[in-house]
Amino acid sequence: MLTDGKKLLYNKYFELLSFLITSARGLFNEPEIYGPLRLVEAAEKLLEIMEKEGISNRELVELKRYIHENIDTVLYGEEEFKKFLDEVVKRLALIIKSEVKRN
Repeated sequence: MLTDGKKLLYNKYFELLSFLITSARGLFNEPEIYGPLRLVEAAEKLLEIMEKEGISNRELVELKRYIHENIDTVLYGEEEFKKFLDEVVKRLALIIKSEVKRN
């Protein structure tokens, strides 16, 4: 139940849920490359939520920025988009490694 007076339609979690569900259905009619694109778009939305919730850090903010600035590589072809995704995975791995060292 939303206790802070916000309507469900404007809730960030509901927005992400709606994006995920409608993207899943839409993938049947979209090119294959849209699957990875939709997932990385969802990751960007989740990073935005995490930042607003205060459960982010400098590295995650930078990851979100990198995704936002480079997601259009999907327009340059599958190989370019794969390189972009490889870099996103590399950056995430470095974040995980840093967190493991801190804990």
